[in-house]
This record gives sequence, structure tokens and C-alpha cells, in this order.
Amino acid sequence: MGIANRLTLLRLALSPVFVLVFVLGGRAGHVAAFVVAGLFEVTDVLDGYLARTRKEMTDFGKLMDPLADSVARFSVFLCFLWAGFAPLWVVVLLFYRDAMVAYTRVAAARAGVVLAARLSGKIKAITQGMVIMVTMGLIVLSDPAAMPATQEKALYLMLLVAAVTLWSGADYFFSSLPMLRKLLKKPKDGE
Repeated sequence: MGIANRLTLLRLALSPVFVLVFVLGGRAGHVAAFVVAGLFEVTDVLDGYLARTRKEMTDFGKLMDPLADSVARFSVFLCFLWAGFAPLWVVVLLFYRDAMVAYTRVAAARAGVVLAARLSGKIKAITQGMVIMVTMGLIVLSDPAAMPATQEKALYLMLLVAAVTLWSGADYFFSSLPMLRKLLKKPKDGE
């Protein structure tokens, strides 16, 4: 197992750690959560870079990297929801988009088609990562008495995440429609 895959697995392993330290709260808990969120983003960039430059692209990595990204980011956004920094509908939108893309990839693989990453997905990941880091920074730097103002600032960041996530989901959906139509028309074995 190469270093790229180890970094992907590290992101998965750190996801419950993020939840734990965020929920413990206080300045120390939020600083620890900020550090873990930073590790999510750094390992996401590094695993892809290392896999390409060291020619360690594996089927395992192609499968696990999107899963690790989703689990890590869901962990963060669920904590934001729990603490009042993200509305439910934004978290639901993130979940629906990732579930739709994951299912579409499975359907494509079943049809023998590789559903390549799209630019909109990269932009979505960058936007979500930046919003996570800015929101965590706001939480760490805010006086506990000023949390309502911080929550209001976070709402605007969540609107940005929602817009980019919706656009990315629509882009994946419409780009995969021809492949999905072929799957619907293709008879199963024995029919």
C-alpha cells in the first residue's frame, strides 16, 4: 500500500476524531478540530498529487479517495449543523449530491464506463475545503459570547457551499444522462 492510499485511510480514521474534539468543544477542542480539518484538506491534496507523480494510481485509491472525502466533509458539516453553523437543508444537499455522484459512478462502472472527475467536482471540493477552514477559523477566534454573530457569518459561507454543490451535482447528473439512458435501455442477461 503506497503513501497516497495511507493518506486516504488517515482521512477516514481522523473523521471520528474531528467529531469527538469538536463536540468536546471549548477553545482546546475547537483548535484541535481546526487542526484535524486542516489535515483533511492537506491529505486530500497530497494523496492525489503523490498518486499521480509516483504513479501509484490504484483501483483501491480511486474507490477510497471519494469515500474518504465524503466521510471527512460530512463529519465536519454534521458538526456545523449540530452547533448551529449550518442549516439542515445545506447538509441534506451535500449528502444528496455525494450519494447521487457515488451511485452514478457505480452504475457507470457496471456499464464498463469510467466516470471521470469533473471540474465542477474539483471546484466543489476546493470551495467546501475553504469554507470549512474559514468557518473553523471563525469558531476558534470568536469570543463564546459572540457565537450568534459567528453563526450568522457562517450561514453566508454555507450559502456559497450550497450553490457550488448544487451546480456540481447538476453538472454530474446532466453529463451522465447519456450513459444512464443506455443503462436503462440495455437488457439484463437472460431477458
